[in-house]
Parts: sequence; C-alpha cells; structure tokens
Amino acid sequence: MPNAIILSLAALILVGAVGAYFWYCTRKGICPIPHTWLSSLGFRQKTVGRSIAPTQQTVPLAVSDPNRAALLADLQGNILAGHGRDNAVHLFIKFTTETFDARLWLRETAESFVVSAQSQFQASRAFRQKGVNGGIFGHISLSAAGYRALGFTQEELPTGLNPQNRPKGQGYSDVFSAGMKSRQRLLMDPDLTSWDSGFQSEIHAVVILAGDSAADVGNASDYVIQSLYGFGKVVARETGLGLTRLLNPNDPASVAHVEHFGYVDGRSQPLFLEEQVEAEKSAGGTSVWDPSAPLSLVLVRDPLGKDESSCGSFLVFRKLEQNVRGWNRAVGALAQELGVKQELAGAMSMGRFKDGTPVVTQGTSGRTDVHNDFDFSSDPSGLRCPFQAHIRKVNPRGEAVGVAGDKTLESERGHRIARRGISYGGRLTTSSVPEEQPEGGVGLLFMCYQSDIWEQFEFIQRRWSNNPFFLQPAKSKTPNYGETGLDPVIGQTSKEFRNAPRPAANWPKGWGKETTKVDAQMANFVTLKGGEYFFSPSMSFLLNL
Repeated sequence: MPNAIILSLAALILVGAVGAYFWYCTRKGICPIPHTWLSSLGFRQKTVGRSIAPTQQTVPLAVSDPNRAALLADLQGNILAGHGRDNAVHLFIKFTTETFDARLWLRETAESFVVSAQSQFQASRAFRQKGVNGGIFGHISLSAAGYRALGFTQEELPTGLNPQNRPKGQGYSDVFSAGMKSRQRLLMDPDLTSWDSGFQSEIHAVVILAGDSAADVGNASDYVIQSLYGFGKVVARETGLGLTRLLNPNDPASVAHVEHFGYVDGRSQPLFLEEQVEAEKSAGGTSVWDPSAPLSLVLVRDPLGKDESSCGSFLVFRKLEQNVRGWNRAVGALAQELGVKQELAGAMSMGRFKDGTPVVTQGTSGRTDVHNDFDFSSDPSGLRCPFQAHIRKVNPRGEAVGVAGDKTLESERGHRIARRGISYGGRLTTSSVPEEQPEGGVGLLFMCYQSDIWEQFEFIQRRWSNNPFFLQPAKSKTPNYGETGLDPVIGQTSKEFRNAPRPAANWPKGWGKETTKVDAQMANFVTLKGGEYFFSPSMSFLLNL
C-alpha cells in the first residue's frame, strides 16, 4: 500500500511538472516539445531559412485566376497594389512584457483590421462599380527585433531572395536582420541623434490603418493604442494625408496625387496585375517601357506561414522631411544661372514637370496623358534630362546595363521597388511667398515593398542616388559634364567621409543645349528623420499566433 501511495504521489508530481512546463512554454510562445522528439515520432519540422520565390510567373497576375486564390487570400493587402486611401495612421510599436500577450494581441489585431490582398481587390471592385466604402484597411509588419521579441529564433526569420546569388564577398548581407540603424554609414544616413526620438528606440512592429475618413482612422488607431496597455507601447505615431492637385485648372478630372514639392507622385510603378497593365496601355502605352513585373520582385515565401503559398514582403519605412522653401529657392537660383524658366529648372532636377510630363520627351509641361512609356535612349548625352535627374538616377530604364554592374535589362529591372508612400504634415502649400513655404515639418512617409532590401532599396540608394559617378561611364563622351553628382531629391552625403559625394555642378543651358557649370546646390532638401526595415508576414502567420 505505501508503495502505491508513493507511486501515485510521484505520478501527480510528474503530471504537475509537465503541466507547469507546458504552461510556461505557452506563456512564452514557444514549442514545448523539442524538434528532435517530434522528428523521432515522424513529424517534420517546418522548413525555415532562405526565402524562395513564390512563383516563376512572368506575366501579369489575373486576380480572377483560381490558381492564385490561395496566394491572394494568405497575402496582406497594399503589397501588389496600394490601399488607395488618403487618410492613414502608422503606429510604431515596442513590446515591453510577455511574449504570449504580444502574440495574442497581434492575432486579435489582425482579425479586427488586417485586410488580405484578395479582400482588398474585392473591395476595390465594389467601390469602382457601386461606390461602396471599403472601410478601414489594416496592415501589420514586424522588424527583426520584433520577431525576436515574439520568441522566434534567428533561423526562423525571413530572409531576402538574393535573386542574383551574390556572395557576401561582394558586400551582400542580411540587412533585414541587422536593421536600418546598423546601415547608417553605408546609406550615409544622418546620425541617429538627429532622428525623431521615437525612431531612436527599438521598434518591433508597425500597424498601418487607412481609410477615407480621418475620423474613422483616428478612432481605429486610438482603439489599437488602448489595446496595447500593459505589454506594449506606441513609440511613434505618424499621420499620413494624400495630397492632390488639379493638373489642368480647366479639367476637373485631371486630379493627381502630388508630394510637398508639388510634383506628381507615384508614377512609374512596377505593375503586378493584369488590370494595372491594361490601364497603363490605355493611359499612355507600353511599347517603349514595359512596366510589368514578376511577383518575385516583391514576394518571398513566409517561412512561418501555413504552406508554400504563404508569402510576405519586406517593407522599408523612412520618414523624409522636405524643405519646400529651400527647394524652391535652389530651383530659382539654378534657373537664373542657366537662363531658363524656373519650371524647366525644376523639371531637369526632378526629371518630370510638376504635371508629370517627362522632360526627356519635351521641354515644356502640358501632356494630357502624363505617360510613362519612355526611356532615355533619345537623350544619350543627357542634354534634355540631365543624368543626375531624380527619375533617371533611380530608374535608368536600361542605361545601367553593361556600365553599372548589371549585365542584362532583367537584372537592372530587378532593382525596382513598389512604392506605397503618403505625405505628412498637412495640406499642400501653393503660396509663391517664400516666408509662407515650410522649411520643415512636412514631408513623405516613404514606404516600399520588395523581396530583397539589399538588392532593391539599398542598391538604389547607395549605388545609384548617392553615387556621384553613377551613369558616368554612359556619358563619358559628353563634354563638360564631369562627375554626375548626387540625386537632387534623395541623394545623401556625409561629413564623416573624405571626398564625400557632392551635388551636381553641370547642367544643360536649356532643353537640348550644351552644359555649363553652376554654383546652385541642388541637394539636401530631403532629410531622414527615422525609419526601420520590416517584413509583412502572411495572413496565416498572423491569424495563428
């Protein structure tokens, strides 16, 4: 009898210990059974590590294709197409306590607000056909630090696609895992002490909430903030507002989205959907420049999703403050030195007139189609659209092939990004009085999706925009150009480096005319105020946390 009692007590203690262990693991959000035990029982561990291309698709995706239903249902919206709302709030969150609570909060927030790509396209169709309000749009992304705070290991983190199979000896690295702050010197970003205070801290997640009503978006964001009480906090809250302007005062239908310098924004996007490409053909054609893109440009498999159809995308966020008064003053000085109208000087800096007309195609604004069907082959000397112009720097449209590390057009096109930014800081300033133009406090909440941050965002910023010699080989036969200089819009330099890149000094003396050296400094009117690298995971990952 005593032996039976002892055995019973031992069994109770063992059951209690096992129960406590499972309870602890549940609270910490980790698997209570070692993977080696699972393997011995015949269960296979989910494959993690290097992300793979979700598809070899090379033609635009048809949303109605039943073979893509699983992909779109498990993919967050805003990646393949922008959410389309003009009011948005971006909540940057840091988890402060238990892993279990944070995981549960993410799941519940996703259930309440996050919209799949499939639901987004259905809502967009309903809005176009019947004017139905799509309601609040939600999206969640996690930083590498966020994954770790949730209890995931380094091996479980998503990794870039590395489409060109670059070895680390060429400088390639897992930049998502390292985070944006670690890339400060390589990107020539401002010192972290000059960033907005909220972005100086560690950020684990960003929640994007968008809608047609600013009040509705504000109420949703207040709800999310309150739901974080006790285990997380919002370290930064950024409110976005879509800016619009009539391109033609006599045409009410000519409304377009612009940024705070006043230029049409969001043109020349990679297009993933069949309907997007068809709309582009109707708007201006695609015979010269093909805007279509494979899904692998933005999607990688989510290693923690439910199956091979579970995909996500890397999100780069950067808060970019714009000095509107400084930009306009510099454009005016450049125009005066070149003896041209200020409108043309601005277009040569941006690469487009304010209404979106590409300066490479004509020397005045006024196109009705604001088309994107062009390249720079008609201007090999850079006398219409200067080589340093923003749109020529960040999307050379074939000019980088053979001269800047890319051997094929496909390789060059692989650096493109899907931009999803929105302005902040209030309404568009239209005053011509310098004192009424902001020097700060307004700008762009820059966001872009890609399958590899190093190969896409960082490549564009480091090797094209910040590179004073980019396109130099392509224009070596052009007299009086010297080095290209910085991108006038997003090019960055640093006082920490000797021989740091400088603004462009050589500009055409008019559309199609020879170049001359100027003193006007077209650079440093956009300043980074903070940012981070994120991954937007699959719906199945979020809903099963």
